[in-house]
Amino acid sequence: MSGLEKLAADEKVRWSFTADEHISGLAWSPDDACLAVCTSAGTLYILDAYSGVCVCQWDAHAIGANAVDWAKGGLASCGQDGKVKLWDAGTGKPLKSLDAGTAWVEKLQWAPGGGLLASAAGRKLRIWNPEGELIAEYGDFPSTIAALCWRSDGKAVGIGCYGGVQLFRIGESEPYQNMVWKGSILALAWSPNSRYVAAGSQEATVNFWKLPLRHGEELNMSGYATKVRELAWDKNSRFLATGGGEIITVWDVSGKGPAGTRPRQLEAHLRKVTHLHYQSHGPLLASADGEGYIALWNPVQSNQPLREGSLDSAIAGMRWSHNDGAIAWGTTEGQVCVWNVG
Repeated sequence: MSGLEKLAADEKVRWSFTADEHISGLAWSPDDACLAVCTSAGTLYILDAYSGVCVCQWDAHAIGANAVDWAKGGLASCGQDGKVKLWDAGTGKPLKSLDAGTAWVEKLQWAPGGGLLASAAGRKLRIWNPEGELIAEYGDFPSTIAALCWRSDGKAVGIGCYGGVQLFRIGESEPYQNMVWKGSILALAWSPNSRYVAAGSQEATVNFWKLPLRHGEELNMSGYATKVRELAWDKNSRFLATGGGEIITVWDVSGKGPAGTRPRQLEAHLRKVTHLHYQSHGPLLASADGEGYIALWNPVQSNQPLREGSLDSAIAGMRWSHNDGAIAWGTTEGQVCVWNVG
């Protein structure tokens, strides 16, 4: 029995779907009624979130799609054609095609609340409103933007690249915080309370800054087995979960932490962890790795997974529903599976 067949036998598996193409992005509709799935071949699917039935599908990006996001501002995708596109999710009709500045758009993310959309392409960061109007543009970064995240109020955005992290308030041309790192930033995570920024690096470290930035207060956590692309904050901004190998490391930043504290370590994966995401409103942490193993944890209560399973190929993406009641998983071979949680 394959991993997908075993998982399908699990009563908590809502449904599974096969796209036969590498899954490059997943996004729930604002009401959690539908799931958008984009693929490396450029196809965009809209799936009914309760049955897994394909409601609509279309060719979104001729060369390939890299990311999809869905918020009150609408359904947006980006691809290797250098375009950010806004869609009518019910029909697949294109509403806007936006020039992101280069031939490859790697990152796309709606701000919390869905009022603004950020795209990262090469060394260019562009901010759009839901109508597709360009609101702000930032460039001349030292290298390609590798990481992108919004502040929880949607009024500031952060980017990471070679040389460190820069934070911009929307409407201001210069960064209001510049965190220097003599290496390559690969991942960025802003805490929900906006007090901390964490970054994973090519140099197998996690860099940690308290805001507003004060000289000498930056922290550097080293000793990871591999470069760190996986970061996740819990809802209370107390715990920071990090990958960087087969072991998940959870740092407690309360009090004087994480400096001088011993992190909690979660061990179940036999291959490098590739995805980590906390619930938005609850304590649960979901993880996945490069061989298709997936797990659900409550790190405060136990070092053992609450639930585990596996799919037939590496996990390429995962996304919690907005109400935290389900998780969507996508694989490199085109499998999409939704778990019910609770």
